[in-house]
Amino acid sequence: MFGRFLKPRWQHANPDIRLKAIELLNPRDDAQILAQLSRGDASALVRAAAAGRLIELSLLDEIHQRDEAPSVREAASMRIMALLAGTTDDAPNQDTRLRLIRLTGNDDALRFIAENSPDDHCQQAAIERLRDPSALFRLAVDGRTEALRVSAAQQISDLPTLKRLAREGRDKRVVRLARDQARVLQEKEQAQDARNAKVVHLADRLEQHARRSADALYGPRLEQLEQQWQQHRDNATPDLSARVSQALQQCREQLNSLQEAHRLEALRDTARTERDASAHALYQLLSQSDSQTWEQQLGELRSALATQQRRWQSAHQQSPADENETRGFNDLVAAFEKMLSLASQALEAESADALLLLSQQWPSEYPRPSALMGIAEPAAASPKPDARKPRTTPHRGLLVALKRELSKGNLRHANRLWHKAESIAEEEKDSVLSKELAKLTERRAELQDWHRFAAQPKKEALCEKMEGLATTNDGMDPPELATAIQALHDEWRALMSSDQDEDQALWDRFKQATDQAYLPCQAHFAEQDALRQQNLIKRQELCQQLESFMANQSWENVDWEAIWQIRQQAPKDWKQLQPVRFTDNREVQKRFSALLSDLDDKLNHWIEQARSQRDGLIQQAQSLPIEDGQIQESVRQAQQLQKQWRTTGWVPPSVHRGMQKSFKRAMDRVFNERNRLHDAQKAQQSARLDEAQKALSQLESTLVAPFSRDNAKQLSASLSEIDTFSDLRLPRDMNRQLQQLRRRARERLDRMSEWEQWQAMQESLQALPTGDQCEEQDLVLAVAFEALAGVPSPEPERQRRLAWQLEALPAAMKRQGFAVLDEMARLLERHQGAVCANAKNRMHAALAVLEPGNG
Repeated sequence: MFGRFLKPRWQHANPDIRLKAIELLNPRDDAQILAQLSRGDASALVRAAAAGRLIELSLLDEIHQRDEAPSVREAASMRIMALLAGTTDDAPNQDTRLRLIRLTGNDDALRFIAENSPDDHCQQAAIERLRDPSALFRLAVDGRTEALRVSAAQQISDLPTLKRLAREGRDKRVVRLARDQARVLQEKEQAQDARNAKVVHLADRLEQHARRSADALYGPRLEQLEQQWQQHRDNATPDLSARVSQALQQCREQLNSLQEAHRLEALRDTARTERDASAHALYQLLSQSDSQTWEQQLGELRSALATQQRRWQSAHQQSPADENETRGFNDLVAAFEKMLSLASQALEAESADALLLLSQQWPSEYPRPSALMGIAEPAAASPKPDARKPRTTPHRGLLVALKRELSKGNLRHANRLWHKAESIAEEEKDSVLSKELAKLTERRAELQDWHRFAAQPKKEALCEKMEGLATTNDGMDPPELATAIQALHDEWRALMSSDQDEDQALWDRFKQATDQAYLPCQAHFAEQDALRQQNLIKRQELCQQLESFMANQSWENVDWEAIWQIRQQAPKDWKQLQPVRFTDNREVQKRFSALLSDLDDKLNHWIEQARSQRDGLIQQAQSLPIEDGQIQESVRQAQQLQKQWRTTGWVPPSVHRGMQKSFKRAMDRVFNERNRLHDAQKAQQSARLDEAQKALSQLESTLVAPFSRDNAKQLSASLSEIDTFSDLRLPRDMNRQLQQLRRRARERLDRMSEWEQWQAMQESLQALPTGDQCEEQDLVLAVAFEALAGVPSPEPERQRRLAWQLEALPAAMKRQGFAVLDEMARLLERHQGAVCANAKNRMHAALAVLEPGNG
């Protein structure tokens, strides 16, 4: 019963006691207890406290990911950051921390490490992984060491942050680095913008090319645009790539259509050439023939005729000839065959009457066979005055056409012409036409017999095929089945003779099978009709919506960009509403086209106004002077024009891009000149600063040199040179140096008279003769010089110097305008005789101390 009193304090029921117990646990020795508490304790405070003592990073990460209490997750996160930063005594070693820092991508942890870690290596590793611009900015400004600040600045890749750092950075190196990186980023962005603009321009050109009508240059131009697109496609967005793909597909379709049209045209030209050549060959054979040709070369002529017929038919199959050309060639062949037949009959004829009849039928424009030459035609009987001319029919052309179709064996067309001629003969009582029809009855009957013989089995086969489609369609879908039915109908029409009585029985059978076979297609085509009707209704609704939209617009105050987008989208929506029956679509298509035309008129009117406004701004920008004295005013006006440009009316992107480029070029012209002048001024100022620095160095070296008349001249020249930089804005340090050196130089020059007096004293002293023995007056003169110069005298001379100072110096100082050099000169003048070398040297030393300009 006392077991509960023996439990450890970290297992106590009171969470406050457990909290206090955690403080006494050792993170390494009691790691298991801390893990248990951080994972399973009921109190979030206890779990958070335990997590704050853990040293196992994987367990901390698990708690950070899974614990439901935000305070526990926050405690785990803070513990992880502290361990990685090395701010706790129980943190992992440096190698482990560096390895983990290089693996993490948590910006919060990296920021904490970079800002708080006492280890420079860990800070550097965290900065290299950190991508948060604001955190990097703070480190670049407030980092503990310059190396860390520079490293943080190097990691910033955000242009606004770099510009801010260039303004607010404290280190010159960091500021310079930020400016350099910002310039590089701007150049990259400008280059990327240029590439993007190039891609957009290429896409627009491809879309324009897709809308162009195909011509001879369409293919080469498309190839050129494709090559350019392949070079820049990596910079395109997915939407732009989709647009270009669609445009390229349209271009290729147009190009394929053009190539197919060219192929067909070439095919037609080739076929036409072949047909003309075959007809010309037959004409040439006829024109070059003579009497011997028609007697000895009939076989060759028949073979040549058959060859040219096959040649003409082959070309006709390749590209069908028109009706007139076909009729002309058939007439030529018929004439050729007739002459061959006449020539053959002439060779076989035995009676003169037969030869005479053949001679009368031979065309007069071609040479006759020798058998038909020299045959005299019987004299025509003189017509009686009252004899009537033979009657003719006004429908001679109809008869000629009927005879031609019968001679060609074209029963279907011949029947149509026959029924027409019968109707005319009956209505107009044309006996001549009736007689001609009677003459042709036998030929027509012969063709009908032949047609029945040839067409009957084919029609029965077609009936069987149609009945097969009616019973089993071989799994064909409705469109394929309809196509198969139509193909059988086409074959049936080719076999029709225009005689309904003869074809009716088989036709009824064929028609019944057709109706049965078409049943599966009816539902499909009914759906197609319903879809077409539905699309037609939707197109009408689209027109109604467009009409209502345009009627309700206040065109004086409208969003023209939205209008343009509607204009772009409406045809796309219209195109999606397919299929539509062509005949039903005519009126609604006219309505839709009229609406688009009206919308285009309004858009074009607005675009012209906006374009005119922008053109005016471009012209103003282009006319801005850029001469040196006017550039500042031009820059001010250019900035005003930029503000006006941003408020100009909307224009389509294709128009905007071109005008924007022109306006930007005009602006760049002004600002580039401003920048050029600014750079020139900076370069000039920099050069003058260098000159000023050289002048200051020269002045400083002159001040260091011993003072002399030459030195004074150099000082005056240096001061004059320094004064030439009075209008130059110098850096603070340089300006301070200039003022100090100028003051020192002027002070030295102001003491020039003193120096000349000192120099005269030096020369007078030097001129004194030197004696061998030091007399009393020599020693007194020496201590007087030393006392006046304020330099110490030798120890043995202290009494003598004191005596002079007490006796002679007060009297000298009482004189009006007392001066040290004047007093020394007076003493030298009063001295008689030579001065010993020791005293003279001491006097020189004292006088040297008083040299003006060297103090």
